[in-house]
Amino acid sequence: MRGPNRRQLYAEQTRADLVAAARKLFVDNGFADTSVEAITAAAQVSKGTFYHHFPDKKAMFAELYTELLQRVGALADAASEAIRATPGEPALTAVSNLTHAFLRRTIDDPLHRELMAQAPSVLVEQYRHINDTVAQPPIERLLTALAERGDVEPEVPVATVARMLLAVLCEGNQIIAAAAADREDALARTFHTITLLMSGLAADGVSAHG
Repeated sequence: MRGPNRRQLYAEQTRADLVAAARKLFVDNGFADTSVEAITAAAQVSKGTFYHHFPDKKAMFAELYTELLQRVGALADAASEAIRATPGEPALTAVSNLTHAFLRRTIDDPLHRELMAQAPSVLVEQYRHINDTVAQPPIERLLTALAERGDVEPEVPVATVARMLLAVLCEGNQIIAAAAADREDALARTFHTITLLMSGLAADGVSAHG
């Protein structure tokens, strides 16, 4: 089987350069104040090249946001696998760790913070679609793993809870991002609040803290 030719490699590198430029500009300046001209200047390509790869800058933002949620989804699937692989360990600890890791990224990763903060206004209806199709299924799988072990109430509606938990996590990002003066305190308060909410899902005798 023949590998990619030089033209394909060049196209892939050009696309990667455009995405890297947009990633930095969206973080530094915000979506609204980032023009296609600024992206192409930073990537050192023409506007025609940009439109060869993307229909508009919103499509590029959507791709970056989707990639971000895919990484979050991978964390959720890893937690599900860990739960099934270690039946003797307290399963809800995995959910707590996942929640904290997601919220922690709001402080540690400017791209995560800014994309999460800007996505609702930039993507509008597409925001809900990406959340529902990319981020919600891994959370459902995680809740299913908990249900299989009997660590959550048997009547918990998995799909509904997954959607609401995702909404809470997204709102938590907004709260922490807005607290520029003390994001660590906002993280602690937000994490504690979500933990209290999760405690209502735990089966009798199971702690939401694990």
